[in-house]
Amino acid sequence: MSFTAQRIRRVFQRIGESNAVDVVLIQNAIDPHVDQAFFYFTGLESGIFENCVFLAYPDGDAVLYTSSLEEESAREGEDRFKVVVFDDYADLESRLKEAVSGAERIGVNAQELTYRNFLRLKRGLREVKFRDVSDAVVAARLVKDEEEILRLRKAADITSRVWEAVVPMLTAGVSEDEVKAQICYLLMKEGASLSFESIVAFGAESAEPHYLGGGGRLKPGDFALFDFGGRYQRYCADMTRTLIFGRASAEQRRMYEAVAEANRVGLDVVKAGVLASDVHQQVSDMIDRMGFGGRFIHSTGHSLGLSVHDGARLGASSRLVLEEGMVFTVEPGVYVPGVGGVRIEDDVVVKQGGCEVLTSAARELMEL
Repeated sequence: MSFTAQRIRRVFQRIGESNAVDVVLIQNAIDPHVDQAFFYFTGLESGIFENCVFLAYPDGDAVLYTSSLEEESAREGEDRFKVVVFDDYADLESRLKEAVSGAERIGVNAQELTYRNFLRLKRGLREVKFRDVSDAVVAARLVKDEEEILRLRKAADITSRVWEAVVPMLTAGVSEDEVKAQICYLLMKEGASLSFESIVAFGAESAEPHYLGGGGRLKPGDFALFDFGGRYQRYCADMTRTLIFGRASAEQRRMYEAVAEANRVGLDVVKAGVLASDVHQQVSDMIDRMGFGGRFIHSTGHSLGLSVHDGARLGASSRLVLEEGMVFTVEPGVYVPGVGGVRIEDDVVVKQGGCEVLTSAARELMEL
Protein backbone atom coordinates (compact mmCIF):
# COMPACT_ATOMS: atom_id res chain seq x y z
CA MET A 1 0.00 0.00 0.00
CA SER A 2 1.39 3.44 -0.94
CA PHE A 3 2.02 6.07 1.72
CA THR A 4 -0.76 8.15 0.14
CA ALA A 5 -3.27 5.34 0.71
CA GLN A 6 -1.98 4.82 4.25
CA ARG A 7 -2.37 8.51 5.08
CA ILE A 8 -5.87 8.61 3.61
CA ARG A 9 -6.92 5.60 5.67
CA ARG A 10 -5.39 7.17 8.79
CA VAL A 11 -7.54 10.27 8.30
CA PHE A 12 -10.73 8.24 7.76
CA GLN A 13 -9.99 6.24 10.91
CA ARG A 14 -9.75 9.50 12.85
CA ILE A 15 -13.01 10.81 11.37
CA GLY A 16 -14.98 8.02 13.01
CA GLU A 17 -18.56 6.86 12.63
CA SER A 18 -20.27 9.89 14.16
CA ASN A 19 -18.88 12.24 11.50
CA ALA A 20 -18.59 9.70 8.66
CA VAL A 21 -18.18 10.99 5.11
CA ASP A 22 -18.11 9.35 1.68
CA VAL A 23 -15.11 11.31 0.42
CA VAL A 24 -12.68 13.95 1.66
CA LEU A 25 -12.14 16.95 -0.60
CA ILE A 26 -9.03 19.12 -0.21
CA GLN A 27 -9.05 22.34 -2.24
CA ASN A 28 -6.35 24.97 -2.52
CA ALA A 29 -6.99 28.63 -3.23
CA ILE A 30 -4.36 31.15 -4.34
CA ASP A 31 -0.97 31.15 -2.61
CA PRO A 32 -0.50 31.65 0.35
CA HIS A 33 -3.90 29.98 0.90
CA VAL A 34 -2.60 26.54 -0.04
CA ASP A 35 -3.63 23.67 2.22
CA GLN A 36 -0.62 21.67 3.45
CA ALA A 37 -2.93 18.65 3.76
CA PHE A 38 -2.85 18.60 -0.05
CA PHE A 39 0.88 17.85 0.11
CA TYR A 40 0.45 15.50 3.08
CA PHE A 41 -1.72 13.27 0.92
CA THR A 42 0.10 13.66 -2.40
CA GLY A 43 3.69 13.76 -1.14
CA LEU A 44 4.56 15.98 -4.11
CA GLU A 45 7.72 18.04 -3.72
CA SER A 46 7.21 20.50 -6.58
CA GLY A 47 4.36 22.79 -7.57
CA ILE A 48 1.94 25.17 -5.85
CA PHE A 49 -1.35 23.69 -7.18
CA GLU A 50 -3.47 26.81 -6.87
CA ASN A 51 -7.21 26.05 -7.20
CA CYS A 52 -6.47 22.34 -7.54
CA VAL A 53 -8.43 19.61 -5.76
CA PHE A 54 -7.56 16.28 -4.19
CA LEU A 55 -10.35 13.72 -3.62
CA ALA A 56 -9.64 10.93 -1.13
CA TYR A 57 -11.83 7.85 -0.61
CA PRO A 58 -12.06 5.55 2.43
CA ASP A 59 -10.33 2.62 0.69
CA GLY A 60 -7.25 4.76 -0.03
CA ASP A 61 -8.06 5.56 -3.66
CA ALA A 62 -7.62 9.17 -4.72
CA VAL A 63 -7.82 11.59 -7.64
CA LEU A 64 -5.85 14.80 -8.11
CA TYR A 65 -7.51 17.45 -10.28
CA THR A 66 -4.84 19.79 -11.63
CA SER A 67 -4.51 22.60 -14.13
CA SER A 68 -2.06 22.11 -17.00
CA LEU A 69 0.30 24.49 -15.17
CA GLU A 70 1.06 21.79 -12.58
CA GLU A 71 0.49 18.69 -14.73
CA GLU A 72 4.13 17.58 -14.88
CA SER A 73 4.51 17.86 -11.11
CA ALA A 74 1.20 16.04 -10.55
CA ARG A 75 2.24 13.08 -12.69
CA GLU A 76 5.13 12.42 -10.31
CA GLY A 77 2.47 10.83 -8.10
CA GLU A 78 0.59 8.79 -10.71
CA ASP A 79 1.64 5.55 -9.03
CA ARG A 80 -0.31 6.65 -5.92
CA PHE A 81 -3.38 8.45 -7.33
CA LYS A 82 -5.18 9.21 -10.57
CA VAL A 83 -4.38 12.54 -12.25
CA VAL A 84 -7.07 14.52 -14.11
CA VAL A 85 -6.27 17.78 -15.93
CA PHE A 86 -9.02 20.42 -16.04
CA ASP A 87 -9.28 23.37 -18.46
CA ASP A 88 -10.79 26.07 -16.25
CA TYR A 89 -12.81 26.40 -13.06
CA ALA A 90 -16.12 25.61 -14.81
CA ASP A 91 -14.56 22.41 -16.15
CA LEU A 92 -13.28 21.56 -12.66
CA GLU A 93 -16.76 22.05 -11.16
CA SER A 94 -18.28 19.80 -13.81
CA ARG A 95 -15.70 17.07 -13.22
CA LEU A 96 -16.13 17.23 -9.44
CA LYS A 97 -19.91 17.00 -9.74
CA GLU A 98 -19.56 13.84 -11.82
CA ALA A 99 -16.92 12.36 -9.49
CA VAL A 100 -19.00 12.70 -6.33
CA SER A 101 -22.37 11.78 -7.80
CA GLY A 102 -24.01 9.44 -5.33
CA ALA A 103 -22.08 10.81 -2.38
CA GLU A 104 -24.20 12.18 0.44
CA ARG A 105 -21.50 13.63 2.71
CA ILE A 106 -18.23 15.28 1.75
CA GLY A 107 -15.55 16.06 4.28
CA VAL A 108 -13.63 19.33 3.95
CA ASN A 109 -10.62 20.69 5.80
CA ALA A 110 -12.53 23.74 7.01
CA GLN A 111 -9.67 25.39 8.84
CA GLU A 112 -7.78 25.75 5.54
CA LEU A 113 -10.57 25.98 2.96
CA THR A 114 -11.30 29.58 1.97
CA TYR A 115 -14.84 30.84 2.38
CA ARG A 116 -15.02 31.76 -1.32
CA ASN A 117 -14.14 28.23 -2.40
CA PHE A 118 -16.59 26.78 0.10
CA LEU A 119 -19.38 28.86 -1.42
CA ARG A 120 -18.34 27.66 -4.87
CA LEU A 121 -18.47 24.05 -3.73
CA LYS A 122 -21.93 24.53 -2.22
CA ARG A 123 -23.15 26.13 -5.44
CA GLY A 124 -21.78 23.34 -7.62
CA LEU A 125 -22.68 20.41 -5.35
CA ARG A 126 -26.12 21.36 -4.12
CA GLU A 127 -27.27 17.88 -3.10
CA VAL A 128 -24.29 17.18 -0.84
CA LYS A 129 -23.86 17.79 2.87
CA PHE A 130 -20.46 19.13 3.88
CA ARG A 131 -18.79 18.14 7.11
CA ASP A 132 -15.71 19.61 8.74
CA VAL A 133 -13.06 16.90 9.15
CA SER A 134 -10.17 19.24 9.95
CA ASP A 135 -9.69 17.81 13.45
CA ALA A 136 -9.15 14.35 11.96
CA VAL A 137 -6.70 15.73 9.38
CA VAL A 138 -4.69 17.51 12.08
CA ALA A 139 -4.69 14.44 14.33
CA ALA A 140 -3.48 12.18 11.52
CA ARG A 141 -0.74 14.62 10.50
CA LEU A 142 0.57 14.89 14.06
CA VAL A 143 1.89 11.31 13.98
CA LYS A 144 4.58 11.20 11.33
CA ASP A 145 5.31 8.15 9.23
CA GLU A 146 8.79 6.94 8.32
CA GLU A 147 9.04 9.01 5.14
CA GLU A 148 8.06 12.20 6.97
CA ILE A 149 10.56 11.60 9.76
CA LEU A 150 13.33 11.05 7.20
CA ARG A 151 12.60 14.45 5.68
CA LEU A 152 12.37 16.15 9.08
CA ARG A 153 15.64 14.55 10.18
CA LYS A 154 17.35 15.86 7.04
CA ALA A 155 15.91 19.36 7.51
CA ALA A 156 17.19 19.43 11.09
CA ASP A 157 20.62 18.16 10.04
CA ILE A 158 20.96 20.90 7.42
CA THR A 159 19.84 23.53 9.93
CA SER A 160 22.37 22.35 12.52
CA ARG A 161 25.21 22.44 10.00
CA VAL A 162 24.26 25.92 8.81
CA TRP A 163 24.47 27.17 12.40
CA GLU A 164 28.09 26.03 12.55
CA ALA A 165 28.80 28.16 9.47
CA VAL A 166 26.96 31.20 10.87
CA VAL A 167 29.04 31.57 14.04
CA PRO A 168 32.29 32.61 12.28
CA MET A 169 30.39 35.44 10.56
CA LEU A 170 29.61 37.16 13.85
CA THR A 171 31.96 40.09 14.07
CA ALA A 172 31.56 43.54 15.58
CA GLY A 173 29.31 45.72 13.45
CA VAL A 174 27.70 42.97 11.38
CA SER A 175 24.01 43.68 10.88
CA GLU A 176 21.07 41.43 11.64
CA ASP A 177 20.01 41.60 7.98
CA GLU A 178 23.46 40.53 6.77
CA VAL A 179 23.31 37.42 8.94
CA LYS A 180 19.74 36.66 7.84
CA ALA A 181 20.83 36.85 4.20
CA GLN A 182 23.71 34.46 4.86
CA ILE A 183 21.42 31.99 6.61
CA CYS A 184 19.12 31.96 3.58
CA TYR A 185 22.06 31.47 1.22
CA LEU A 186 23.60 28.67 3.29
CA LEU A 187 20.31 26.80 3.60
CA MET A 188 19.77 26.92 -0.15
CA LYS A 189 23.36 25.88 -0.77
CA GLU A 190 22.64 22.77 1.34
CA GLY A 191 19.52 21.89 -0.66
CA ALA A 192 16.89 23.45 1.60
CA SER A 193 14.83 26.63 1.70
CA LEU A 194 13.59 28.78 4.57
CA SER A 195 10.93 27.23 6.81
CA PHE A 196 9.99 30.78 7.87
CA GLU A 197 11.54 34.24 7.97
CA SER A 198 14.63 33.89 10.14
CA ILE A 199 14.85 35.78 13.43
CA VAL A 200 18.23 37.40 14.09
CA ALA A 201 18.11 39.68 17.13
CA PHE A 202 21.00 41.53 18.78
CA GLY A 203 21.05 43.17 22.20
CA ALA A 204 17.77 44.20 23.81
CA GLU A 205 15.81 43.21 20.68
CA SER A 206 16.34 39.56 21.63
CA ALA A 207 13.72 40.07 24.37
CA GLU A 208 11.01 40.06 21.67
CA PRO A 209 10.35 36.41 20.74
CA HIS A 210 9.08 37.15 17.21
CA TYR A 211 11.33 40.11 16.42
CA LEU A 212 11.61 40.60 12.64
CA GLY A 213 13.71 43.76 12.44
CA GLY A 214 17.09 43.74 10.82
CA GLY A 215 18.89 47.04 11.24
CA GLY A 216 20.66 46.28 14.49
CA ARG A 217 24.43 45.82 14.51
CA LEU A 218 26.33 43.49 16.80
CA LYS A 219 28.35 45.08 19.57
CA PRO A 220 30.27 43.81 22.64
CA GLY A 221 28.04 42.70 25.50
CA ASP A 222 25.06 41.86 23.28
CA PHE A 223 22.88 38.82 23.46
CA ALA A 224 22.63 37.43 19.91
CA LEU A 225 19.62 35.21 19.24
CA PHE A 226 19.13 33.18 16.06
CA ASP A 227 15.86 31.36 15.29
CA PHE A 228 15.75 29.74 11.85
CA GLY A 229 15.08 26.49 10.06
CA GLY A 230 15.52 24.74 6.76
CA ARG A 231 12.63 23.31 4.76
CA TYR A 232 13.62 20.06 3.05
CA GLN A 233 11.23 18.44 0.56
CA ARG A 234 8.48 20.57 2.15
CA TYR A 235 9.22 19.50 5.75
CA CYS A 236 10.35 22.08 8.28
CA ALA A 237 13.05 22.36 10.90
CA ASP A 238 13.04 25.09 13.56
CA MET A 239 16.03 25.74 15.83
CA THR A 240 17.12 28.57 18.12
CA ARG A 241 20.52 29.27 19.60
CA THR A 242 21.61 32.25 21.71
CA LEU A 243 25.12 33.45 22.45
CA ILE A 244 26.86 36.45 24.02
CA PHE A 245 29.19 38.61 21.96
CA GLY A 246 32.03 39.14 24.41
CA ARG A 247 32.17 38.11 28.05
CA ALA A 248 28.82 37.29 29.63
CA SER A 249 27.76 39.37 32.60
CA ALA A 250 26.59 37.59 35.74
CA GLU A 251 22.96 38.35 34.82
CA GLN A 252 23.39 37.09 31.26
CA ARG A 253 24.99 33.90 32.51
CA ARG A 254 22.17 33.38 35.02
CA MET A 255 19.57 33.82 32.29
CA TYR A 256 21.33 31.39 29.99
CA GLU A 257 21.74 28.75 32.68
CA ALA A 258 18.03 28.95 33.52
CA VAL A 259 17.03 28.34 29.90
CA ALA A 260 19.63 25.62 29.38
CA GLU A 261 18.40 23.76 32.45
CA ALA A 262 14.77 24.13 31.32
CA ASN A 263 15.73 22.81 27.88
CA ARG A 264 17.34 19.75 29.50
CA VAL A 265 14.20 19.16 31.54
CA GLY A 266 12.03 19.35 28.43
CA LEU A 267 14.18 16.91 26.50
CA ASP A 268 14.14 14.51 29.46
CA VAL A 269 10.36 14.66 29.94
CA VAL A 270 9.14 14.26 26.35
CA LYS A 271 8.05 10.68 25.66
CA ALA A 272 5.01 8.74 24.52
CA GLY A 273 2.14 8.73 27.00
CA VAL A 274 3.00 12.07 28.64
CA LEU A 275 0.55 14.98 28.59
CA ALA A 276 1.77 17.93 26.52
CA SER A 277 0.66 20.23 29.34
CA ASP A 278 2.84 18.29 31.82
CA VAL A 279 5.91 18.88 29.66
CA HIS A 280 5.19 22.60 29.68
CA GLN A 281 4.52 22.67 33.40
CA GLN A 282 7.81 21.01 34.30
CA VAL A 283 9.78 23.32 31.99
CA SER A 284 7.98 26.39 33.34
CA ASP A 285 8.51 25.29 36.94
CA MET A 286 12.24 24.97 36.34
CA ILE A 287 12.47 28.51 34.99
CA ASP A 288 10.54 29.76 38.02
CA ARG A 289 12.91 27.93 40.38
CA MET A 290 15.86 29.50 38.61
CA GLY A 291 14.54 32.95 39.51
CA PHE A 292 12.77 34.02 36.31
CA GLY A 293 9.09 33.64 37.13
CA GLY A 294 6.91 35.48 34.63
CA ARG A 295 9.71 35.76 32.07
CA PHE A 296 8.77 32.62 30.13
CA ILE A 297 5.93 34.00 28.01
CA HIS A 298 5.09 31.29 25.46
CA SER A 299 4.44 27.57 25.27
CA THR A 300 7.31 25.10 25.56
CA GLY A 301 6.96 24.01 21.96
CA HIS A 302 4.86 23.26 18.90
CA SER A 303 4.48 20.38 16.48
CA LEU A 304 6.56 20.35 13.30
CA GLY A 305 5.89 18.96 9.86
CA LEU A 306 4.75 20.44 6.58
CA SER A 307 4.03 23.59 8.58
CA VAL A 308 6.29 25.15 11.18
CA HIS A 309 3.31 25.23 13.55
CA ASP A 310 1.79 21.92 12.56
CA GLY A 311 -1.34 21.76 14.69
CA ALA A 312 -0.48 21.18 18.36
CA ARG A 313 1.46 22.77 21.23
CA LEU A 314 3.34 21.77 24.34
CA GLY A 315 1.33 24.32 26.29
CA ALA A 316 -0.46 24.80 29.58
CA SER A 317 -3.95 24.35 28.11
CA SER A 318 -3.15 21.44 25.79
CA ARG A 319 -5.02 18.17 26.37
CA LEU A 320 -2.86 16.24 23.94
CA VAL A 321 -1.26 12.97 25.01
CA LEU A 322 2.07 12.52 23.21
CA GLU A 323 2.29 9.57 20.83
CA GLU A 324 5.28 7.88 19.26
CA GLY A 325 6.09 9.53 15.95
CA MET A 326 4.94 13.03 16.89
CA VAL A 327 7.54 15.74 16.25
CA PHE A 328 7.82 18.84 18.42
CA THR A 329 10.10 21.72 19.24
CA VAL A 330 11.30 22.15 22.82
CA GLU A 331 12.05 25.85 23.20
CA PRO A 332 12.07 27.41 26.66
CA GLY A 333 13.00 31.06 26.86
CA VAL A 334 13.59 33.91 29.30
CA TYR A 335 12.91 37.49 28.16
CA VAL A 336 13.78 40.66 30.07
CA PRO A 337 12.68 43.86 28.27
CA GLY A 338 15.47 46.35 27.88
CA VAL A 339 18.09 43.69 28.59
CA GLY A 340 17.57 40.84 26.13
CA GLY A 341 16.36 37.30 25.82
CA VAL A 342 17.60 33.73 25.69
CA ARG A 343 15.93 30.87 23.86
CA ILE A 344 17.27 27.37 23.18
CA GLU A 345 15.15 25.37 20.75
CA ASP A 346 15.52 21.80 19.57
CA ASP A 347 13.44 19.50 17.36
CA VAL A 348 12.52 16.08 18.76
CA VAL A 349 10.70 12.91 17.70
CA VAL A 350 8.56 11.38 20.43
CA LYS A 351 9.55 7.80 21.23
CA GLN A 352 8.59 5.19 23.79
CA GLY A 353 10.58 6.00 26.91
CA GLY A 354 12.11 9.22 25.60
CA CYS A 355 12.73 11.27 22.49
CA GLU A 356 15.15 11.49 19.57
CA VAL A 357 16.74 14.94 19.32
CA LEU A 358 17.06 15.89 15.65
CA THR A 359 18.99 19.14 16.04
CA SER A 360 22.65 18.54 16.87
CA ALA A 361 24.06 22.05 17.35
CA ALA A 362 25.82 22.58 20.71
CA ARG A 363 23.74 24.05 23.52
CA GLU A 364 26.52 25.18 25.87
CA LEU A 365 26.95 28.89 26.57
CA MET A 366 29.03 30.48 23.82
CA GLU A 367 30.97 33.70 24.40
CA LEU A 368 32.51 35.15 21.23
